[in-house]
Amino acid sequence: MKKHILTFLVILISGINVIAQVEVSADSLKKHVYVLASDSLEGRGLSTHSGLKAAHYIAGYFKEFGLETIGDSYLHPFNTYFSTTNLVGHNVIALIEGSDSKLKDEYIVLGAHYDHVSFYYNSKGEKIIYNGADDNASGTSGVIELGRALKENSHLLKRSVILIAFDGEESGLIGSTKVLKQEFFPADDIKLMMSIDMIGRYSESQQCVIGAMASVNGGNDILEEVAKNHQIKIKNSGKKVSQRTDSGPFGDFGIPALYISSGIVGPYHKPQDDAETIDYNGMKEITELLFDLTIKLAEQEKLEPSKYLIAQTKNGGVPRLRYGLKASFGSSHHHYSDDFYNGKNKFSYEIGLMTQLKITKNISLLPEVLYSSMGSGFPDGNFRTQSISTPVSLVLASGMGQMNSRFYVSAGAYYSYHFSGKAGGESLDFENRFHQSETGLVFGIGLEVSSIFVSLNFKNGFSEIMKEQDAPKMSSRASYFTIGYMF
Repeated sequence: MKKHILTFLVILISGINVIAQVEVSADSLKKHVYVLASDSLEGRGLSTHSGLKAAHYIAGYFKEFGLETIGDSYLHPFNTYFSTTNLVGHNVIALIEGSDSKLKDEYIVLGAHYDHVSFYYNSKGEKIIYNGADDNASGTSGVIELGRALKENSHLLKRSVILIAFDGEESGLIGSTKVLKQEFFPADDIKLMMSIDMIGRYSESQQCVIGAMASVNGGNDILEEVAKNHQIKIKNSGKKVSQRTDSGPFGDFGIPALYISSGIVGPYHKPQDDAETIDYNGMKEITELLFDLTIKLAEQEKLEPSKYLIAQTKNGGVPRLRYGLKASFGSSHHHYSDDFYNGKNKFSYEIGLMTQLKITKNISLLPEVLYSSMGSGFPDGNFRTQSISTPVSLVLASGMGQMNSRFYVSAGAYYSYHFSGKAGGESLDFENRFHQSETGLVFGIGLEVSSIFVSLNFKNGFSEIMKEQDAPKMSSRASYFTIGYMF
């Protein structure tokens, strides 16, 4: 018996932790999910009575735990408009003050959206409710229980912690955007944010995603140290702040913002996302991990954004220099400048590499190197060139909007070198009959969403294709549908 006690003491003294610093109750998490995801709350839609009931439920526990309000109430209403309809949402906000005389004026935000997509009536008149147990009663329950655990252990917190249950996430990250605009606390003093969004399906995914840990300096090292004390399999998704969840507006402000999730698995945005489908032991393990991670982050001497996040914020949500791949598919033809007709359209495509260099927040330079295959109907039969094309364009883009999206237009010039080609089945005679080089204009319009872009692009050749003086004057025309990705 003495030997077992001694072994246990050695483990404790040596700092080998086999459990979290605090134990979160799986039963408490389950209780919250069953209430928030109940049919009586009708899917917790934005600006609905059931959504407001959910907000009061969360605020009731913040009060029970003795958390401080910011202002006179835990509930902070906001207005948003859809067409001419004014909708009123409610963020639920509470504060746990840190214990360090200097660091307590800096904040870590723990947030989760409590709203979901409400309900509808089917053709039979039956009410179909989207209870959103995983999305995101699970994350909201985690924030509630983190509030309890952190308050009970507030002596371990050097920085202050703000807990927020966001409304309006499903309608476009409205609540989290409003929080930063309403300035209940100085946004410059927020050193890190966590968006806890869908943590209820660890048994299915077998991983906990912790996104953008590298958006804070030294973040990966901090996570690695904390993770040693937990049996959870962690997927670290790098430095880029997710725009799919409430971390997005914070990241746009230049605040390191993490995305915590057990993954989009199971009945996502379906009526079957009910409380009985949730893995509560997995939720418990993730919440305990987040408790330890919060304590560790709160005690750091400095919490600073990474150079990548700083550069991205200064450049309107887009890195100053980035590279990408693109593929364009469409049709091309010859334009006969002295005649009233054009050549027949033939399938055309381009694939290759591009680089985008930001000049200002909304203007960038886009050089490309492409393999191009262009064709047209020709008096001697089909005409086709195989070329290396090097367009260079100026891109004018809107600012990044919701879901990390923006519109853009582009215009520039291109140079193409034809290294081979055929007309009527015969190889092109570049020495005597055809020009091997081509120049012209390029222009387009497109949409970028989370580094994926789609666009319509056009090429308008200026230079003549044929060398012979008595040959018809003709130049190339092409139009493409383009899809690409920027790294």
